[in-house]
Amino acid sequence: MTTKTWMALTVGVLLTLPAFSQIFDDEPLRGEVGSKIQAARVAYITQRLNLTPAESERFWALNNEFEDGQDKIKAKYGANQRLESMSDWEVEQFIEDRLQMEQELLNLKRDYFQRFKQVVSPRKIALFQKADKEFRLELLRRVQEKRNDPNRPYRRPGGGGPRN
Repeated sequence: MTTKTWMALTVGVLLTLPAFSQIFDDEPLRGEVGSKIQAARVAYITQRLNLTPAESERFWALNNEFEDGQDKIKAKYGANQRLESMSDWEVEQFIEDRLQMEQELLNLKRDYFQRFKQVVSPRKIALFQKADKEFRLELLRRVQEKRNDPNRPYRRPGGGGPRN
């Protein structure tokens, strides 16, 4: 493949990130469970990309900066109401804000793409998106398996203990 093809593929993959991240970004997991999932994600992706220790250290530091930047942009445009209760003018403003947010996220991605290229190859940048998606799908599969396990004690919604 030509360099232009790889660049187009990489940019295309970077642009699809919001679609996959929305599944998990609405309410980030906190505490011990969130830390364990994040550690498993880092280990899985580091192995899949075959990152050297030096690459891994620089890559994950830069990725954390990138994710913090995304979080700040998303927080800046958080909706205060449900769409159903908004007036037409408020909905129109909400849409304009979302478009502005998406533009800011795109600008951030373009900036960080250049920064990531200084740390790892464009191929690894593109493979990161694939590995991250694979990890998230595997995580969902495991959650569904546990949910469907007949030997698992019933837990009430909201974190209550086993039902008597």
